[in-house]
Amino acid sequence: MKISTSLLGGAGLGAVLALGLGASAQAQETTTAWKGAPQWTNDDVQFKVRGRILLDYVYQKVDRVAPLPDYKTSNIRGRQVFLGVEGKLNNSIAYKAEGGAVNGGAWAWDDVVIEYKPTEMTSIMVGNIKAAGLENMTSTRFTTFMDRGPYGDMGPDSYVLSVVGKANGMNWTVTGAVQGASINNADVNNTATGNPGSTERAGGTVRVTYAPILTDIDKLHLGAYARYRNHGDESAFAFAGRPNTNYGDSGRYYTTGGVGNTDTTIGAEAAFIHKNFSVQGEYSDIKVNRLQTVAAGTDPHVKVGYVFASFWPTGEMRNYDATKGEFGRPKILDPITAGGFGGVELAVRYDYADLTEAYKTAGSAAARTLSQDAGKYTAWTVGANYYPTAYARLQANYTHSKINNPGPGRDVDADTFQMRAQIDF
Repeated sequence: MKISTSLLGGAGLGAVLALGLGASAQAQETTTAWKGAPQWTNDDVQFKVRGRILLDYVYQKVDRVAPLPDYKTSNIRGRQVFLGVEGKLNNSIAYKAEGGAVNGGAWAWDDVVIEYKPTEMTSIMVGNIKAAGLENMTSTRFTTFMDRGPYGDMGPDSYVLSVVGKANGMNWTVTGAVQGASINNADVNNTATGNPGSTERAGGTVRVTYAPILTDIDKLHLGAYARYRNHGDESAFAFAGRPNTNYGDSGRYYTTGGVGNTDTTIGAEAAFIHKNFSVQGEYSDIKVNRLQTVAAGTDPHVKVGYVFASFWPTGEMRNYDATKGEFGRPKILDPITAGGFGGVELAVRYDYADLTEAYKTAGSAAARTLSQDAGKYTAWTVGANYYPTAYARLQANYTHSKINNPGPGRDVDADTFQMRAQIDF
């Protein structure tokens, strides 16, 4: 794998910062803690190198309607190889920057955040940030399944340039965000194309969460979010998904095509945890304002959701943080570093997406072709996770998915088996 000079530069910057922090220890004592990697603290100053390695194997069997061919594929790939730094300058100002290669592609930024905390319970963040969604806000390092399914593809925005304000109490959060596109996107304004007045994608998101039950053995999470987006002069919004895997851009067998001028989303989320058992689900209704110049017609609703159940036979409890409204790193009761066996999690999941209102039965042939795969997706996934320690895990997922598309001969059945070896620090 070719390593980007930018990534090496980030590692070099981290080393320089660490040395600088060490030098400052002449005035005050520096302490070191182990958080998957050394974390240095000097008075209110904190610094840590962070990163992750996720290596996947993916086998997929795809059955389609003739004359489209069936096929099988088998790949070993670097799902994520990231490196970054995080820390704080004092109790009010913190930062995080992490990037790397995804699926063997070019190096790009993921988390890039500057945070200011006016009080212990409020914060203002600027950068490439997520703002909503229970599973979306949970890091890929800690999600129960290897990939987030269609809800991750079509639901709340992933990392986009945002200004985010957040307030929280012991069992609630309120988040508001003004959002754009990803930090990795090129500028839209390009005078060389004769389009100097172009505008970038823009929107806003509000999320609220509340935990009415919060005991040592029982926790109940409830949440909702609303989002509005305008694509500006960037690409029209497309709603598409893969069969519960991040493998293969060509695997987006159900899609509306680029038809969205603006969209408005309302979503709900819930989770219940009782000791080592939990259930979690989310649902969103996305009202799409159709871009009439592309595919004139009525405005469709896209509906997407999932529900899953998780059980830890080794006795662990999912690590829910009500002050953030999200799940974090699991606490392994008997890690191999203490001479134990590690932790095991078993889970089953159902996914659903309905794009059928975006299908056009009339109009131009181009418009009908654009929407021929705007169908309905359903899938069942079973998964098993093994954690030798809290900072490493092995995963296996099997998904059987069915895609019923409105275009003639466009239905697809897919069986996907995936395995992952993961370590983060």
